[in-house]
Amino acid sequence: MIDRCIFNKSRNFSFNGVKHDSLFSIDNLEINDSAVNSFLKIGYVPGNLTLFKDVELTSAVTDNINLNNVFENLPKYEHRNSTLKDILMQSVGDWFEHNKDQIVPLSGGMDSRIILAALCELTDAKNIQTYTFGVPGAYDYDIPNKISQKFGTRHTNFKAEDTKYTVDGLVRAAIESDGNTEVFHPLVLNRVVDHYGTDATYWSGFAGDLVGGAFGSKISGENPKQQLIKYEKRGIHLLDGAIEDNTLYPYISNGEKMSNYVSANEACFWANHVERYTGHHIFRNDISVVAPLVDMRLLKFFFTLPVKERENKKFFNEAFSTIFSDVFKFPTADYGYKYSKSSILEPFHKIKFYYSALGWRLIPSFFTHPNSAYIDMQHAINVRSDVRECVDTLIADLAERKLVDNERMFFLLSEHRKGQQNFTKDIINLASLEVILKAAKL
Repeated sequence: MIDRCIFNKSRNFSFNGVKHDSLFSIDNLEINDSAVNSFLKIGYVPGNLTLFKDVELTSAVTDNINLNNVFENLPKYEHRNSTLKDILMQSVGDWFEHNKDQIVPLSGGMDSRIILAALCELTDAKNIQTYTFGVPGAYDYDIPNKISQKFGTRHTNFKAEDTKYTVDGLVRAAIESDGNTEVFHPLVLNRVVDHYGTDATYWSGFAGDLVGGAFGSKISGENPKQQLIKYEKRGIHLLDGAIEDNTLYPYISNGEKMSNYVSANEACFWANHVERYTGHHIFRNDISVVAPLVDMRLLKFFFTLPVKERENKKFFNEAFSTIFSDVFKFPTADYGYKYSKSSILEPFHKIKFYYSALGWRLIPSFFTHPNSAYIDMQHAINVRSDVRECVDTLIADLAERKLVDNERMFFLLSEHRKGQQNFTKDIINLASLEVILKAAKL
């Protein structure tokens, strides 16, 4: 069953010819300076490298998969809604186990509600546990609550403001995600796992946007690696002028396994950002996470669409909103009521968004921005005691290692604390680097 899915719940690492199921099960790890530069330059380690010497990711989910070979062994699909539904239901059915709790995270987007709708065709909604993480008043919080109430799932809300940030909690998040990215956002899943346990099946709409075609325009240009770096380093400034972009090129994967099916830019984005950044956030070591939207059969269906049909998720959005029309009676965070039978409400939806966003800009303590998903880390670094304490402790400990330019690091923190500039990403990356080194017992 696993070989039908482009992603699975496990990652394997090779160290001195020996395979390990998780990064931090390896003893005597040593820092890889080149990988540290990548981490601090773009926020994660791309390709197959890790932050540690001689340790590589050997089963980077699609590493040993050539889509040409896989697709040759799958039937040719007619691009019809009925065929798409059949494939999705086969994928969901492959992973569904009646004797396990079914956990579905719901956001304001499209992918999670597609998973929920498919599961509701296999079991009663009352047998499904859904949850929402976020900020009351935001799309990713309010829309899922309306969907869960309508369908009758057993729903739990995890308010972002109630998440407690501790160094120990961050270390746990690093260990369970194999420490390849910042760990402040992955920490929120600690609460989810503590609530539902480790024996359940955790469903994810992971990468639905990419499969459908939304990321084709994320990076563009003649040099995919340069365009990827340009995209990733937005808001990251620590190494400006110190490390040239082209020094990262050897470590970035081209995503050759997807040749002939997507553009070079999209293949590069998938192999690095999706696999080595997003994938580490979603696929934890302590739970079983399944992602039916990246089933190989679905990939063949969408990757063989005419380019115009896949562009901007045209076929994906139109087909699924028709197949599962009940869950699309509600607006989506990205498209409002565009794919709902209640499209007449779209002007009112836009007006509400405009005034809510304006209110947040003028009085952020009173209004919630509709697109808020996590706590406002920019301000939390300064004013929220638990986040501030974690940052201060971790930055101070990192400084003791003399691994980075301490003067530059403390300058960025000072300027951020003064409100002079926004260095949130740099501060979180630096603090996360120290967390990962603690997880490695260094």
